[in-house]
Amino acid sequence: MYFANLLVMIGLVVQAVFIAVLVWRRTYRSFPVFFSYIVWGVIGDGAVLIMRTWIAPSAVYPFEVEAYVDSLFQYLVLIELAWSILRPIQRLLPKGFLLGISLVIAAAAFVVWPLSGIEHTVGYPGHLLIVLHAERTFAILRILFFIALACCSHFLAIGLRDRELQVATGLGFYSLVSVAGTMMHSRQSYGLNYLYVDIAIACSYLMSLLYWCYSFAQQEAARREMTPEMQGFLLGVAKVMRKQREQLSKPTFTNPV
Repeated sequence: MYFANLLVMIGLVVQAVFIAVLVWRRTYRSFPVFFSYIVWGVIGDGAVLIMRTWIAPSAVYPFEVEAYVDSLFQYLVLIELAWSILRPIQRLLPKGFLLGISLVIAAAAFVVWPLSGIEHTVGYPGHLLIVLHAERTFAILRILFFIALACCSHFLAIGLRDRELQVATGLGFYSLVSVAGTMMHSRQSYGLNYLYVDIAIACSYLMSLLYWCYSFAQQEAARREMTPEMQGFLLGVAKVMRKQREQLSKPTFTNPV
């Protein structure tokens, strides 16, 4: 437990440094949700550390609350990243395109949810199983987002010097370890081995934070234009969405009986 608390305190320091880097580079203006997510990490980790150290050392409820809020933030961060990637053509997209992106990501989460269930309970309480299920779902979603972004990086004209891919890379690495950790948790009883897995997950997040600190301290690369093929595809999707919205907004008339 002492080592776990020490790791949390190191994480708090690194998160504070990363927040300073985001403020220094004024990146919080371009990624306000991601910035808020890191700030929340400091608040949430600090609160859990205080409660487990001085109030209720064995309580899992602080962890549950933090996990749910963390999942919500991750969903919003993915929306922000997707919208930021479309920055070169945002002015050409319809107003409802951002809502469409959020619905697509939400639909992906609903698809992943039944595929990421916890099969082996080992006497776990139901509320803790739901937390583990939610953690695994959003971890898989982050991995899928990173894979899609990496595969389409050429067409989207983004590289490792672009902030969007840097954020997705850190989240993707942390998510891979998190998925492996939740799979091990589902086969463990709560105890010392359970805490070791949590420490491994925390170390992966700490490594992602260090990668972000280094990457965001560098000058951001100038954003390139998307390939004509990708622009045409996205604008075609936007055109279809605009037509559907116009059709839904048209009043319908019924013949009087």
